[in-house]
Amino acid sequence: MGIEGNGIPKVFLTGRATMKTLDPYAASIVDTVRQPLVVLDADLRVRSANRPFYETFKVLPENSEGRLLHELGDHQWDIAELRGLLEQIVGESRELRDYAVDQRFPTIGRRTMLLNARRLLRRDNHPPLILLAMEDITDRKRAEETRQLFVAATSHDVLNVLNNIVGYAQLLEGRDLPEPVGPRIISLSTALREMMRELLEHADAENDKPSLALISARALVRERAEAIEWQCKQKGLNFDVDLPAEGSITTDPIKVTRILDNLLSNAVRYTPSGNVHLQGHLVSTKLSVSVRDTGIGIPADELRRVFEPHYRTSTAREVAPLGTGLGLFTVKRFCDLLGGTAHIESTPGVGTTCTVMLPRYAQSAA
Repeated sequence: MGIEGNGIPKVFLTGRATMKTLDPYAASIVDTVRQPLVVLDADLRVRSANRPFYETFKVLPENSEGRLLHELGDHQWDIAELRGLLEQIVGESRELRDYAVDQRFPTIGRRTMLLNARRLLRRDNHPPLILLAMEDITDRKRAEETRQLFVAATSHDVLNVLNNIVGYAQLLEGRDLPEPVGPRIISLSTALREMMRELLEHADAENDKPSLALISARALVRERAEAIEWQCKQKGLNFDVDLPAEGSITTDPIKVTRILDNLLSNAVRYTPSGNVHLQGHLVSTKLSVSVRDTGIGIPADELRRVFEPHYRTSTAREVAPLGTGLGLFTVKRFCDLLGGTAHIESTPGVGTTCTVMLPRYAQSAA
């Protein structure tokens, strides 16, 4: 058996893979279908399969034909519910529609396959066959999950900004204005507008490329500190800021804003009393920003998972039961998009420090 240049055995490309169980006319039609198709007998044994089946799963006909479906590969198809549904097709002429199987397959890794099947009647009272179609929807499923996370994370950050806007607006009600409330409301509203614009322009999260601009690192860090300052005062927390030196950075200001807002919001939310400290440091090639608090901290066995989407530590769930678990996910995602890093150190009952490092001079927007 020879091997073609694409790594597929030559037998996959010959008539050996034809649906020989069917009559020649039907087989010629079925074998042109691009998705994998399998013909099963009444006992759920593989009678034959088309070329895309062997190419997709990188198996040989002699290792598939004559075997029970649930014995193929590493028994990925050994699913009691699936077997029951297929057996019903044989006996009751039912159809199987859009049945999803998410498994790890030999040679091709973890995939999500969408199955559809129906009964094929035969002449001369022979037992019926089952035509089983398999569609690989792995990429489609991942894209949809990415889009859903993108929308959820943006909505989460919009709520954070709205919360700040409401806080400063409440200061106006009493007309006791020790802070420059008006400019801060304008700044927050502008940030909110840009988030919504980004959501509309980048609805496809897979194409969420940074929009680079030359900005002042010091001014950006100062603005984010001013946006959160009222929450610290309202909660009785000490809030200290060390601004970076004057200097510019080429980055996506909206994404950096969302990184810092999430870190600061988390620090305030999970610090019942004590201090929140924001520090920026600008060096020749990087901008380093860290947020340190004296809050509840993160258990050591949960620290490695804090950047996962929707993951919330046990202590966080106790303090804020209604959280989404998307703040740190957004931080990590945007750091990755900008070519930076995010790192967390924490001790339960002592506090947490999260540090992000961003390149000062971005290479490109790709």
